[in-house]
Amino acid sequence: MLIPTCLIKLCELMLTVACLTLHHYSYDLTDVPTLMLCSGTYVGYVVVLSGEIVGEMLFAPLDLVQDMYFGMLGVALFSVSGGLVLSARVKGSLCPRTGDYNAALLAASLAILNAVFMLFDLSLAYLDSEEYDEEASV
Repeated sequence: MLIPTCLIKLCELMLTVACLTLHHYSYDLTDVPTLMLCSGTYVGYVVVLSGEIVGEMLFAPLDLVQDMYFGMLGVALFSVSGGLVLSARVKGSLCPRTGDYNAALLAASLAILNAVFMLFDLSLAYLDSEEYDEEASV
């Protein structure tokens, strides 16, 4: 494989920790559902990605189906979280927003970037599994 999977997971983890840190400084107390979704996504994926990295370092990686499940769920959750934060910060509101505006925009952009990165990881995992399937069938 051209890019080691552990390196991709580490980059995803760094982006997730950056999103969590920026979310801490920019969360909006007037939009509780978005606050809950973003907090749950970021904290949950810090745990999931840390477990995946430790598993790969111990030579016990996740099965392809589990990796695809966490990857697709991550793409959906990170893109929705980033989109909700971007839409809440860009359009006007009746009540004043709390938190730092620039940090919120940066956190939303990093969440969407992390979703794209996870999609790239999914495609590499799928292509890698197809390569091993061809070797096994020959």
